[in-house]
Amino acid sequence: MSSCFRPPPGRVPVLLLAILFAQGCTLTFSPPVGPPPDSWSGISNSHPRSEAFQGLLGHYAEQGLPGVVLLVRTPEGQWNGAAGAASIEGAEAMVPTHRHHAASITKMFMSAAVLLLAEDGLIGLDDPIGRYLSDPVSEPIPNGSQATVRQLLSHTSGIPDFSGAFGYDLDFLNDPTGAYPPDRLLSYLHGQSPIFRPGTGYFYSNANYFLLAQIVDEVVEGGHAEVFTRRILGPLGLRGTYYKNEVGYPSPPGLVNSYQDLAGDGRLMNVSDLVMQNSRIFAGNAGLITTTSDLARFIEGLLEGELIGAELLGEMLAWGDRSKYGLGINTVETPFGGGIGHSGADFGVLGQVRHFPDRAATLVLLANGGDSGRIGSLFRQLWDEAVHLAMGDG
Repeated sequence: MSSCFRPPPGRVPVLLLAILFAQGCTLTFSPPVGPPPDSWSGISNSHPRSEAFQGLLGHYAEQGLPGVVLLVRTPEGQWNGAAGAASIEGAEAMVPTHRHHAASITKMFMSAAVLLLAEDGLIGLDDPIGRYLSDPVSEPIPNGSQATVRQLLSHTSGIPDFSGAFGYDLDFLNDPTGAYPPDRLLSYLHGQSPIFRPGTGYFYSNANYFLLAQIVDEVVEGGHAEVFTRRILGPLGLRGTYYKNEVGYPSPPGLVNSYQDLAGDGRLMNVSDLVMQNSRIFAGNAGLITTTSDLARFIEGLLEGELIGAELLGEMLAWGDRSKYGLGINTVETPFGGGIGHSGADFGVLGQVRHFPDRAATLVLLANGGDSGRIGSLFRQLWDEAVHLAMGDG
């Protein structure tokens, strides 16, 4: 895939798309992904609606989703299946154990890492971030002298996002594969105005979680990636998940290719190298590579108290009127009760992870297509139908 430009996380600027096509960027597609090393033939699908789930995935793959994987776990049984392609160019079929970029689903892991360190007494949730970051780092950031760790976790810091800065878009257009160390990324926040005073509103900003990663990097030897590996991936047995420390990252075996409908005309462009650049340079807000089964294990283990103690887990889930973001996690209301988890949507990536306590059910849906036009709409329709089917209402 040509590195003609690198879009900001979570959006595809129209100006950059216009320049892309005007320049006539050529494509050299990513190599075939190959089969994942994990055996999927031994997956035991015991759910009584297994055939219906497979038919549902097949239908949406035929409608235009490049590739999709669904895991369903209810008291009736489990189903983990796939449809479509892991690599369109290589005609490689998607299987349940293929690895996917997780985009903002990474934020649940980052929050868990921070809360683990809060339990250890190494981080205070109500400490200003300047306690952990030096003045030259924190003071030029809008609200950087006032915002607290808790406000970063809950997106109530008022700190703007990277994508609000013109310089960010322009630099990535001119230098898409260049070096973007943390100090350069944080510099795009300099000169921006705060969204609001800390604690007085809500604004979802990737910069919040990028800053959390920088804080943990200052507090723990080995940094936040070491906390991911040693305190989360290892204890939960997430062997299909890769972050910064895992051998093979950011291109582990069995990682799917990623696609985007750039022109909105139904034609998919392979954007795998652009997604790979996201994984390399961003931390805390994105970068995780994983599988449906590992994400189900994570959300269930987290909510069952295997990672974080009851007191801080309660704070993590304290979503108030349930329309607000908690600490790295949120709850969406459905006809089947609240669904606790996180979504992920970025260039070439779509994901949804939810546990439904009222039904003792967990669903994870991952697709290797970006949230634009028809692809995003199809993904959301598929998720809605899968939830209803899993709950016996489809």
